[in-house]
Order: sequence, then structure tokens, then C-alpha cells
Amino acid sequence: MNVDAEAILVHQVHPVKLAFDISASLISNVLLWRHRLGAGLLSRYLLPVAGSALVVRFADLERLRHTSQGTYVLEHMPPSSMAVRLAGDTLMAVGAWRRRPGMMAAGGLLVVAGWSHGLASPLVGRSAIARFASAAGESVWPFEPISTDP
Repeated sequence: MNVDAEAILVHQVHPVKLAFDISASLISNVLLWRHRLGAGLLSRYLLPVAGSALVVRFADLERLRHTSQGTYVLEHMPPSSMAVRLAGDTLMAVGAWRRRPGMMAAGGLLVVAGWSHGLASPLVGRSAIARFASAAGESVWPFEPISTDP
């Protein structure tokens, strides 16, 4: 798979990328709790970038695309879901800095909510890329769908 919009979506569910992201969050939360701001922010943002670079460079994303995880992320990860995940991650970081476990838990729940978009999505079967393109007024299909309306 070339590095395109679908590869960027699919790489998010690769086990190595998930391990980097989760480890970065845990390490960063501990460092931020101890008020080590520089190290906390560096670990929170540099480790996931390193994980992404490794996965995009070395992983077989084409094979991952055809798994249930790959299909899920392609169909149910619009930009709004990624924004919810980022907001949750930010809330966890702020909660760690302020030493507020409840705020950290709320951030974790937001991250889970961002990943859970497919559970409540009315657009099952349309990819997130297609929804994003159609919201921008563009078509990603080489033909227009056949209308079933009379």
C-alpha cells in the first residue's frame, strides 16, 4: 500500500502503532503527574510519531487494510472521531499535570468514544474517506451511485 489517506488511517490500528501510542500516554502521564513537563510532552508526542514512521515504513498495510480492524478504521474513523480522540488525550495530559484522576478518566473515556464511532454510525458501509470527501463536496468514486428513488 502506498502512503495515502487510507494508509494513514489503517496504520492507526497496527499493533506496533497502538503499543507506541498506549506506552507514550502511560509514560507521559507519569512524567506529567511528577511535573516533568518537557519530558512528559516529548514522550507524549515523539513516541507516537516514531511508531507511525516505523509502521508506515515497514508494515504490510495492504494486508492490514483487509482485516476487520482495517475495515473498521476505514469505515468508521472520520476526522471528527480523530478530533475526539485527540481531545481525550489532551484532557488526560492536563489531568495528569493537575493530578486529577477523574479528569484523566474522563479523557480516557473520550478516547474510547472516538474509537467507538462505528457503534452508533448511521453511515455503515461508507468509508470515512468517502464521507469526508462528500462533506467537502468532492466525489471519490469514478461514477455516481445509482439512485433507488423513483
